Amino acid sequence: MAPLPPSNTARFKVFYTNCGKQHTLQVRSADSPLAVGLNIDDFFQALSIVLFSTVIDEVQFAASGSDIFNAITTGIEGNTYGSGAGSITSVPVYLDFVGRSSGGRRVRATVLGVTTIGTDYRFVAGESTVIDAAVAALQAPANHWLAIDGIEPVWKTYANAGYNAHWQRAVRP
Repeated sequence: MAPLPPSNTARFKVFYTNCGKQHTLQVRSADSPLAVGLNIDDFFQALSIVLFSTVIDEVQFAASGSDIFNAITTGIEGNTYGSGAGSITSVPVYLDFVGRSSGGRRVRATVLGVTTIGTDYRFVAGESTVIDAAVAALQAPANHWLAIDGIEPVWKTYANAGYNAHWQRAVRP
């Protein structure tokens, strides 16, 4: 399958801070900023129980075909989720939700600064009500997150968990 340019669809970058570090979640969508903000809020609300204190700092937008991101207002800027400060060892802990479009393109939503990785680095359907709720937020009919080919993905019913190698190296003294 030939690669597609990163600018193949409109993109939203959600900048959020937890455990003292800023992270980015990229969302592809053709929806309005307000609708995207509501979908992101639903996703973070579902994960709130397993997040250290998290603040949405800013959301930026790049139109399809453009690599220039500009700050926009979605209504979630300043929203907070989760609790507890976390520590430097909490920064690389992540949950990763994956899906695939009918065109065969993978999509993922990764959130860093979570409080748990489970016992086997994967939360399957029914194992965690929090993860089930987050998957449901991604799968919701009103949620129009897209894969790089512009097609809505089918999200897997599980979430992978682990330690992000980039952030492990980044927080070392």
